[in-house]
Amino acid sequence: MSYKSNNNNPDRVKEILDVIMSYAKFDFSKKTSIIGNDALDAIGAGVNMLGEELESSTLSLKEKEQLLKEIHHRVKNNLQIVSSLLNLQSENILDKRYLDLIIESRNRINSMALVHEMLYSSKDLSKIDISEYVQRLSLGIQNSLLKNDAKVIFHYDLQPDMYFDIDRMIPLGLILNEIISNSYKYAFPKNEGRIDIEMSQTNKHYKLVVKDNGIGLKVNFDVKRDSNLGMQLIYMLAEQMDGKVGVDSVLGVAYEITFPA
Repeated sequence: MSYKSNNNNPDRVKEILDVIMSYAKFDFSKKTSIIGNDALDAIGAGVNMLGEELESSTLSLKEKEQLLKEIHHRVKNNLQIVSSLLNLQSENILDKRYLDLIIESRNRINSMALVHEMLYSSKDLSKIDISEYVQRLSLGIQNSLLKNDAKVIFHYDLQPDMYFDIDRMIPLGLILNEIISNSYKYAFPKNEGRIDIEMSQTNKHYKLVVKDNGIGLKVNFDVKRDSNLGMQLIYMLAEQMDGKVGVDSVLGVAYEITFPA
C-alpha cells in the first residue's frame, strides 16, 4: 500500500506529538485523528495502536501491584496473629527467663510485620522510608519493654530521603530490634537513659550507629564467648548484607554497622 505525501502539515504533526506526550504521562485517553490515506495517517494509526497496547499493559501492571499489596497485607496480618498468640501465651508464664524469650520473639516478629505494613500502605512497593521505619520500630520496642517508672528517651539523626527495599529492610529491622532491646534490658539499671540512632549514606556505604549512655559492657567482654543470641544475630544479619559490625564500650555501648550502598 502506498501513502500520499502530505507530511508538511504542522497541526497534524503537533497533534501526534501531543498524543505521544500524553502517553508518557500515562494518559491513554487521547487518540490521533485519521482523516485520509497519507503518511501522517499511517503514523497516527500506529500511535493509536501503541496507546492501546500501553493501556492494556498498564492495567495489567496495576493488577499485579494490587496483588502484591494484598500479599504484603496478608503477611502482615499473619505475623500479627503470631505476635498476638505469643502475647497471650506470655500472660501465663511466671518464669522470667521464658517470659523474656517470648517477648524477644514477639518483638522480632513485629519488626518484620512493620516492613510489610509500610509496604502495603506505600505508594511505591519497592521501597520503605528508613526514617519513618526507625522511629516507628523504636517506639514499638519502647512500649513493649519499658517499665512504668523508666525514663528512656530516643534521639534521632537520620539522613532524609533514604529508602530501602524489603531485602535490606528485614535484616536491618531485626538488627535495630536486637540492639535497642539489648540497651533496654542491660544498659539502664536505674531505668533511665538515652538511645541515639543515626543513619547516613556515602557514595559507597550506608552507616547505622546505635548507641546508649548506659553502664557499658563488662570488662574483657568477648563477643564469641560472652554474647547472647541477640548480639549473635546482629553479626549474622550484618554479614547477610555484606556488612561489618563495630562495637565500642567507652561511654555506654555503641554499635556501628556499615554495608554497601
